[in-house]
Amino acid sequence: MLSSNTARVIDVNAIWRILVTHIAFYRQRPWLMALFVLGFSLGSALLTAITGLNQEAKTRYSHSSALIENPVTHIIQPLIGQEYLPGELWLKLRKNGFTNAQPILRGRLTATTGQTLNIQGINSLLWLQAGTSSQQQKQQQQELVSRLFDSTSTSNSNDADYDDMSFDNNANSAASPSIYSPLTTLFVDSQFTQRLATKTANGDATASSEMTVNGEAVKLAPVFELNSQQAQPLVKFVDGIGLWAITDLALADHLLDAQGQLSFIELSELTRDQISNIEALIAGQARLVQADQQNFDVLSGAFFFNLTALALLGYVVAAFLSYNAIKLTMSARKKLLNQLYLLGCSKKSIQVSLIIELVAVSVITALIGAWGGYLIANALVLDVNRTLMGLYQLEKALVVNWQWTNVAIGFVLNVSALAFMLISQIKGLKQYRQKLFIALLLLTSVSFLWLFNFADTKFQALLLCFAILVMFILLVPRLLNGLSRIRLSTSTTCTKHPLIQWLHGDTKQHISDLTIAIVAILVALGSAIGMQIMVTSFSKTLNAHLEKQLSADIYLRTDKVTAEFRAMLSAQPEVKQVSVYFQSDGEVQTLPAKLASFGDSHLYYQHISLTSGKPVNISHFAENGCLANEQASIRFGIKLGDRVHFKQNAIDFPCRISGFFYDYGNPLMSFFTLEARHQLAKLSGRHYGYSIRLAEEDTSVELFSERLINEFNQDSSKILPNKRFKQFANALFENTFVVTKALNAFILAIALLSLCTSLLSLGANQRKQLVILNHLGVTQRQLLIMKLLQTSIIVLFTVLFALPLGLALGVALLKFVMPIAFGWTIHFHLDSPAIIQTCLLLMVAAMVCAYLPLRQLAYRHATRRSPSRSLGRSPKQLKS
Repeated sequence: MLSSNTARVIDVNAIWRILVTHIAFYRQRPWLMALFVLGFSLGSALLTAITGLNQEAKTRYSHSSALIENPVTHIIQPLIGQEYLPGELWLKLRKNGFTNAQPILRGRLTATTGQTLNIQGINSLLWLQAGTSSQQQKQQQQELVSRLFDSTSTSNSNDADYDDMSFDNNANSAASPSIYSPLTTLFVDSQFTQRLATKTANGDATASSEMTVNGEAVKLAPVFELNSQQAQPLVKFVDGIGLWAITDLALADHLLDAQGQLSFIELSELTRDQISNIEALIAGQARLVQADQQNFDVLSGAFFFNLTALALLGYVVAAFLSYNAIKLTMSARKKLLNQLYLLGCSKKSIQVSLIIELVAVSVITALIGAWGGYLIANALVLDVNRTLMGLYQLEKALVVNWQWTNVAIGFVLNVSALAFMLISQIKGLKQYRQKLFIALLLLTSVSFLWLFNFADTKFQALLLCFAILVMFILLVPRLLNGLSRIRLSTSTTCTKHPLIQWLHGDTKQHISDLTIAIVAILVALGSAIGMQIMVTSFSKTLNAHLEKQLSADIYLRTDKVTAEFRAMLSAQPEVKQVSVYFQSDGEVQTLPAKLASFGDSHLYYQHISLTSGKPVNISHFAENGCLANEQASIRFGIKLGDRVHFKQNAIDFPCRISGFFYDYGNPLMSFFTLEARHQLAKLSGRHYGYSIRLAEEDTSVELFSERLINEFNQDSSKILPNKRFKQFANALFENTFVVTKALNAFILAIALLSLCTSLLSLGANQRKQLVILNHLGVTQRQLLIMKLLQTSIIVLFTVLFALPLGLALGVALLKFVMPIAFGWTIHFHLDSPAIIQTCLLLMVAAMVCAYLPLRQLAYRHATRRSPSRSLGRSPKQLKS
């Protein structure tokens, strides 16, 4: 028993000493440790960032709009085509016992300076009424009240005086301690501090004015000034509010002139009987929907699927980076581990120490990755919100919060990746490596052929891209090893040169250490090229589409359209045609859809591009004919000649599908019909203004715009020339790929880091050989030329294979992923300058990383030869 315990103690001591040795090893080779940690950290950061955004989208109703952690399960929304609910509905619900119904009013304020602010009014009594809440909810409400009314930047009072209902037009005047009551204050997120600050004549933010509250000097936030007819609210900046400024329902109603109307009503934890009762109470006035089954949840699946696929790709690239670090580490520590074994350390102790090391690195990288993911998600959240609100009908802005689950996800992924890497290094598997290679290659080839011919879901489309990647990952290392085994001919003078022979032998020796880094660069560069092709193709296709779609010379934006003014415009000699865009929201097969019209004749639809290539004619609208966008055909399976029913509340609008048109950037089903039939159906909708096409090409757009302002009394800010309107449209659709471009750049940065750290580590391992060559008479210039030549060959080899990989991925993305996931047919366009620029960036980075070890070697050589630089140094420093 004693001997067993002693042996166990000895094992623990041995493991500890081995771990100390490992730490010393990494201290001498910081590049390897950086390569190892950064690989998994960056991969985890990218994946947890997208996972966090996706999770926030799914759980956006875990908190009510009043910032109370009271999960919202159902929402009462206006009828389709209407913007507001009658406020009496909320009172009706409360009278019938539904006291958990929370009214929300949303809208936009415009300041005198043109600044805009989205606000939402809530029942702020929720922050103080905790009588029936659980202890946890009471604590959350107290924390919220403390955060909103904390005096660190405003006042010392945590109590809101709800009796003070007055509005003071002078926001900077002295006030009572209850100055920050929700009835007089807009609580705005701190991220908008600079944007909403009052500007001086010089364009600088004015200093916050001071006032006295409870005997202390308090700084007021910069004023958000409204016009003189509106009450001037106070503005207080608070962290964690989100994109919607919060205030009391009464103040929001006053500021927005909502006249008692509501945007929606939130409900929590309803039973089946309660759902039935509510549906009966609101019948004909509103509709009840589940919080997780709104239009956004239906439409945004492809967007998040695309981001998740990119994040997984980034993690794969980062995993190759860490795999490369493991290989370099094992190669550099091979002699050290053998020495430890000869000194008496058991194999088990060495293995346990390695496992402890890898687990510790996994925990550290998971923490770093989760924190990095949190920062990345916060950096992307504004662009994501802008895209989701503009195109996917996001009704509640996402706010990224710290989640410990992301740390657990990162840890599990890192441990799994490390386990796979270690298993792949088992010697017993080497004898099956050739068979595994052939089996994987055959499986990948068969999968590629099947997916290329039969892929019809977004998952299968991404599997096709994955099959292309795997095929290149399998073939390139084999080709690289084959290239290194080519024997140099001894018949020529050039190949007989000793330095060329050394260069060939050194490359052959270290090629296995660089293989994984080359694969990581291949995957990242190929993916970057593929994404550049997709983004460029979309941009050029969209520009060509908008060139025809937005063919009017002037767009007059207004929701007040009259037949008299339209006739007046049409009667002008400069005007050739006046169209009015009228749109109604509805559903087709329970999916969100839009029905729109431009005029009473097919001549008003000549700017529409049909997928058949033919112009729109009168037959397209005969017998209840409607034109549908190509998304309806590709994503939702509607075919030519089908009869669909566009429904808006109780109104049914039948359509015979007579053709399909291109509709880029729109995730919804859209239909076009004639204006007369559209108006006759009595569908609720919205006018978006007049599209004015001038009669002659030489007619001045500027002069007619002046006439609209002077003669027709139109607001100049609502008059948009064709060029400016196209800029707005392009900017809207370009937002679709802002996050994609950011993730693509991040993946490429990981790959560049992989190459640089691998070359620096390789240069550190080659230092002894280079010193020997230098002492044998090889000059610094010759060493530099050899290293740059070696690096150029490796990078050029990688680029040569990354180009066809990128082209193949680009074709797969355009022909499969984009049509299946988004419903858009995009034509192939190659952005040669951007691809060349990316490849040159890779070459320059590689050359710099190959040069740095030689520069350090030259500096040390010069230091040793200079006696003056050696004076004052310790023997230990001179020895090193």
